[in-house]
Amino acid sequence: MVRFFFAFSTVLVLAACGKGTPITSSTPTPPPTPPPTITAQYPIPTKSSRPLGITLGSDGNLWFTENAKSKIGQLSRTGTISEDVTPTRNAGPLGIASGSGPNLNVWFTENNVAKVGQITTAGPPYVEYTLPDPTARPFALTLGSDGNMWLTDPATDSIWQVKSIKKSPFVVFTQFHLSANARPGAITNGPDGALWFTEAGTNRIGRLPVSGSPLTEYALKTKHAVPTGIITGSDNALWFVEQQAQKIGRMSVNGIITAEYDLNGAKTPDQILQGVDGNFYFTDTSGNKIGQLQFRTHHVAYFSIPTANSGPTAMTLGLDSQIYLLETTGNKIAQFRYFNV
Repeated sequence: MVRFFFAFSTVLVLAACGKGTPITSSTPTPPPTPPPTITAQYPIPTKSSRPLGITLGSDGNLWFTENAKSKIGQLSRTGTISEDVTPTRNAGPLGIASGSGPNLNVWFTENNVAKVGQITTAGPPYVEYTLPDPTARPFALTLGSDGNMWLTDPATDSIWQVKSIKKSPFVVFTQFHLSANARPGAITNGPDGALWFTEAGTNRIGRLPVSGSPLTEYALKTKHAVPTGIITGSDNALWFVEQQAQKIGRMSVNGIITAEYDLNGAKTPDQILQGVDGNFYFTDTSGNKIGQLQFRTHHVAYFSIPTANSGPTAMTLGLDSQIYLLETTGNKIAQFRYFNV
């Protein structure tokens, strides 16, 4: 997802191992696990495109938005990037997510023009839908447990449901109003089937069932924390970034904050995901780093990005389960290898 304003244990293990232990049997000493690192960077052909959203498509390719140039890009499994211009000029595509079931298209928000669009994984043509409120500025989106797309709209302090009609090119929009100045940002499908989202303006985490009621907004323990990214963890809890407080929080599905972990060394932590190793990874936008919060020990480590001032933001897991992240100001997509295949 996208920002608003927007000591490592493995190293210690390597240091302790030295050159390895002597072989005393027919089984050789296994090689040490290399530390996580950026292993590839893919420059986006269009200069200064400002990529902001990225997702894994049903075709196994990575799809991303180019906010400044009004394009949708695709990074193929062979490392080739292709781009297509959106039908509406200067649309400002921002959030992006993949559908499921009979609709495996890629959906994206058009932040400048109050629209949401979709494109097949085979490429154009696009289909665009205009929100009923012209003042809407759709931000992030996710696939809900009801099979519909759900959008955050910080401009109107709303959550929108985009309901597809079977065998019809049309959709139905339903708007759900939040507290004044909520400014919802990131959104995820929760472990309980409800939509969970961050509210940077009110310093809360919101919950909205797919039925649309009741809306619940949970205040954070830390004042002025400014929550940004949010995901569902493998432990069936919500994990979220507190950007201003420089923390990662954990909330149970009953709205209780069970833990907050200090991200010592972070500047502006932004988005978060969980790797297949169980650990949490987050982008530090102005720090130009990727952070790791170990799931069991809660130790925090940082890994630098080779491109200076690259502005890392959104992330997703690729088909290879490695992390792919956007370098928003560096105008690249980077692969972050954090485990051995």
